Parts: sequence; C-alpha cells; structure tokens
Amino acid sequence: MARTTVHLVRHGEVYNPKKILYGRMPGYHLSSRGNSMAVATSKYFRGRDVTYLAASPLERAQETARRSLR
Repeated sequence: MARTTVHLVRHGEVYNPKKILYGRMPGYHLSSRGNSMAVATSKYFRGRDVTYLAASPLERAQETARRSLR
C-alpha cells in the first residue's frame, strides 16, 4: 500500500519593524532571518521525494516557496 506524507510549512519571518498587523497587505517580504528559515527548509527537503509544492499567493509565502526549491 502506498503512503503519502504531507508537510505543512509556514512562511519564514517577515520584515516588519513597525509591528503592523499586515495580513494580506502587499509589500511585506521575508527578513534576512526569514530567508535563512526558507534555506533551512530547503535543506530539510533536499533528497526527499517531494512531488508537489503549493503556496498561497502572498509575497512572503511565494518567497519562502522559491527559496525552498533551491
């Protein structure tokens, strides 16, 4: 019997020095730490059988997904 494993990953930390509740507002990108988090996620999944990656259209989620594919 085939087994499917689903991983849910949240986006990396966002640069938000004013602590604004930004929700879906555009212009909030990953911080340098958030980029590091995405790279760590990429390293975790490297060599694993990942066949599908989905991410919300929010900038921070797209940035995390792009960096996670490297």
